[in-house]
Amino acid sequence: MDPIAIATLLAIILGVVQYFGENICMVCGHYYKHAISFSAGVAITYLFLDLFPSFSVEVINTNQFLFIFLLVGFVIFHLVEKYIYQHSKGGVLEKRLGIENQVLSFIYHFILGVIIVDFSRQGFQEVILLFIPIVIFTAVGTLPVSQHPSKKVNFIVSLSILLGVLFAGFVYPDISVDIQTALLGVVIGGLFFSVIRHSLPMGKEGKPMSFIIGIVIYAPIIILSWVV
Repeated sequence: MDPIAIATLLAIILGVVQYFGENICMVCGHYYKHAISFSAGVAITYLFLDLFPSFSVEVINTNQFLFIFLLVGFVIFHLVEKYIYQHSKGGVLEKRLGIENQVLSFIYHFILGVIIVDFSRQGFQEVILLFIPIVIFTAVGTLPVSQHPSKKVNFIVSLSILLGVLFAGFVYPDISVDIQTALLGVVIGGLFFSVIRHSLPMGKEGKPMSFIIGIVIYAPIIILSWVV
């Protein structure tokens, strides 16, 4: 199957999951905390066993200064959220967090769409390993605000991954290795922040067993991909 067709299909699935994210969370009901902890286990496993090593190899083979973009992705998410919390009060806080959610979500998922195209070109196995934690992570919803009240805004944001795929697949298909690697670094940094800040439950919250189950299930899958 054509890599662009695969990337497009996965982007459509992710867009649908993103648009109906709150409904999916409602379906989880009593098991929502289990779902959050499970998604964190899967995401952390993928980050440490696949994304970080692959990114490191790519950077060492191209330009070690690209490691900076790991930090850039993490810092951008942290600073924007911290600024809003420290400079907003009451109802304004919720509104500004909503704006942050939509803007950051659109940009981040657009970049993710570009990365999905790159991974699709590397092989079906690579893009599926990326897709699984992302779709689970998107389904349970990890940002601290609800979706925008406007369905049109939510629809536009849910198209961001598909737009990223179309951009990398047709508009600008010859993105340099350095740019691809830099964008991957931003995605990893942002994902790492989201997992730590919004997915890993703090203190007494969370379900450790569900977190462990996520690791136990996904680690063998990644390890198996090393030898297949």
